[in-house]
Amino acid sequence: MSFHFSSEGRPLCAILSTTSAQEAAEILQDYLSRITGTFFDIYTGEGRIPSHLSIIRFIQTDAYSHTGFAYAITEDGLCFSGASSETFVYAVYDFLERIIGCRYYTSTAEYIPQNTNLSADFEPYSFIPLIDYREIYYKDFEDRVFARKHKAAQSKVHEGWGFWCHSFQFLLPSKDYFEEHPEYFALLNGKRHPAGEPCLSNPEVRRIMLENLRKFIAEKPECRYWSISQNDDNNYCQCEACKAIDDYDESPMGSVLNFVNYIADEVPDKVISTLSYWYTRKPPKHTRPHSNVHIMTCNIEAGRGLPIEIDPSCKESKEELEFWANISDHVSLWDYNIQFRNLVSPFPNLRTLAPNMQFFAKNKVKLLFSQCNREIGGEFSELRGYLLAKLAWDPYCNVEAHMEDFCKGYYKEASPYILEYIKCLHDAQDKFGKRLDIFGGPQDAKKTFLTQKLVQHYDKLFAMAKEAVSYDKELLLRTETAYLPVLYAAIVLQYGSRNKRLERINQFARIARATGLKMVEEWKITVDQFVTDALAEL
Repeated sequence: MSFHFSSEGRPLCAILSTTSAQEAAEILQDYLSRITGTFFDIYTGEGRIPSHLSIIRFIQTDAYSHTGFAYAITEDGLCFSGASSETFVYAVYDFLERIIGCRYYTSTAEYIPQNTNLSADFEPYSFIPLIDYREIYYKDFEDRVFARKHKAAQSKVHEGWGFWCHSFQFLLPSKDYFEEHPEYFALLNGKRHPAGEPCLSNPEVRRIMLENLRKFIAEKPECRYWSISQNDDNNYCQCEACKAIDDYDESPMGSVLNFVNYIADEVPDKVISTLSYWYTRKPPKHTRPHSNVHIMTCNIEAGRGLPIEIDPSCKESKEELEFWANISDHVSLWDYNIQFRNLVSPFPNLRTLAPNMQFFAKNKVKLLFSQCNREIGGEFSELRGYLLAKLAWDPYCNVEAHMEDFCKGYYKEASPYILEYIKCLHDAQDKFGKRLDIFGGPQDAKKTFLTQKLVQHYDKLFAMAKEAVSYDKELLLRTETAYLPVLYAAIVLQYGSRNKRLERINQFARIARATGLKMVEEWKITVDQFVTDALAEL
């Protein structure tokens, strides 16, 4: 069955909106107008729509959970179905991409097809994501509009969360309570400590923290997720009562999880998250999380050269996730996907993204925070963010097809050379199988995927890529941005003659400044410092 939107610039349909669908209706109206060059009216009452026009409808239903949606052509017109305004927005962006052919490459670059005679013919489609909450921590995803185009939460603000993590300090601030009630805080080496965690076995502490949580929830009633979690320290209580709980569970997670379960029971309409972190990394022997409790674990130690599920060096991260999955239906994961000490260095982990995401989904990860670069740019930030968003929505999608589609659309004529570079880089990593560490750098790959011979080959590929798009300044800058990691690695490894190294440094500085790149190492080394140090070493 076909649905016709326009004919020779004339609208053949109208949009019937509801209160919850108004934003989605306006997004659809905007894109259809840009595609067809005509205007589509939005109505709030069916009786007002001219009879010769087909109708685009929005139907509110819980049939696709709180995160999924559907769209189909029926006898009543084109119908979008979802549970909320957010899922309607996701459905529209998904429809425009999958069916109409729009692409959302970055927050500033997208593709919108042009067609004055627009129609669509497709089978009914519905999807409920395996991972309920998806946050990709790249700068582009701080743009709420762009994040929603990829059906992801707005990054950095942790959209939908009341507390993100380390919340005990807000629920029981020591500045407000310690002076009068030191017994509310951790007993450490025989003394109560103001910088200690709350004494979670104390009934009065439980009452106060729950009371304070209710106040925060009243201020943000729309927030579904609340992290009730330890502070960022190791100062857990060792009083007799807390220790007895921890001894029973053979882990300090015992007292934390007992407390979190108590909170979760009191606010059953919220998802309560807590951290498996630092002193709570060891799972409890007996206590189990209640139905609305999510355990947020992290895999910071895991290598990225092989899928976590089959990498022997990732045994601890693998088993920790599997343990929580065995005792809980809801696991949250803090995942890591870049090289933090060398943000611009080649990091061939793209082939592990899909098997890792599938492993996470198989082990009941329902909330995913994918930590990437908090700074502007970084190695393949545009492509990696795009792929992570696709996989977080559907871990079993064809990621190779998405990568090729992205490169052809974003890099245009340079794409064959960039795809070949990606292949060569990853083939070399796979050949040697050396651990790929998120805190590593070019020196670790000097004998694998960053040999001098391979870097020379990468140089040639990018020379051809740049030549292919030399006619367009924007495409050339995108291609040069993809080349930055090769320049960075060659500078760090001091490949080539003095003149060649100077040429690379100047080229790196020019491209980095043109793209707004500020940092080459998270928190520490700026582009200017890196360039200054590199020049000093000539």
